[in-house]
Amino acid sequence: MIQQLSILIPTRNDACLNQVEALQTMASKIDGLQYEIIVSDDNSTDPEAIKQNEIIATMENCRVIHRTENLGRAANRNFLARNARFDWLLFLDCNVKINNGKFLKNYLEQDKFDVVNGGIIAETDKQLAKHNLRYQYEKSVEQKHVASKRQQRPYKSFRTSNFMVRRDVMLAKPLDETVSGYGYEDVLWGKTLYNNRLTINHIDNSVAITHFESNTTYVAKVEEAMHTLHTLRHDLIGYSPLLAKVESLRKKHLISLYLMLYKPFAKCIRKNLIGDKPQIKLLNFYKLGYYLCIKD
Repeated sequence: MIQQLSILIPTRNDACLNQVEALQTMASKIDGLQYEIIVSDDNSTDPEAIKQNEIIATMENCRVIHRTENLGRAANRNFLARNARFDWLLFLDCNVKINNGKFLKNYLEQDKFDVVNGGIIAETDKQLAKHNLRYQYEKSVEQKHVASKRQQRPYKSFRTSNFMVRRDVMLAKPLDETVSGYGYEDVLWGKTLYNNRLTINHIDNSVAITHFESNTTYVAKVEEAMHTLHTLRHDLIGYSPLLAKVESLRKKHLISLYLMLYKPFAKCIRKNLIGDKPQIKLLNFYKLGYYLCIKD
């Protein structure tokens, strides 16, 4: 049983006061647990988020660190690991909701592995189901992300939203900070874990995503992620389903045909995806076509 835990939350322009309050309450009820909660603000510009997060600094066992440069998701997590006091690190995305009263205890029992991944779900919202593309996407893949499914492909199913790791592992094998664009730093780290024979266990200990960006913002992130994937394409062979589709099309000499079908409708599809009634079934078609249009 783990007795010391650093809970680490990277943020930028998001308030995580409610999340920290819930974690502090939960941690304080566990007998014998030494804990700290550190929020690393990656150069936020939102005054209200900054104001709310400042309250965290006044709370027991809590710290807020303000960074003067926006260095990105990977660098912020590595920074948190270096600044943590304890040997076990629990990383959580900002603003996720914890609905399970045994959330921390479930992690503290997992001391036989190098990395433990708890999973994520999207909090059910009927209104968002009609209009929000990110919400639709997370719901569409939710059943693929239960622990039994993730454990079938443990190193290829890793996400940084909710995971625990030994501090010495994180310091020795940090996230790749050269991945400056959005996306795939977690997939690349999964490969690093595999290459270094580090153990990973997937458990059903999910957090709920409650904040979903606008469709316009989400599609822009998807497009940025495709550029990131293109940059990392040689490193992520075997770790990306989309790259597997690209290779399948290439072997069958169907890339030109796919682009003939995609290009005339790309703008219309994008318009649908950023609109009020996005069709989730169009997203994968758009992602693959967008990727195939990226120039070397």
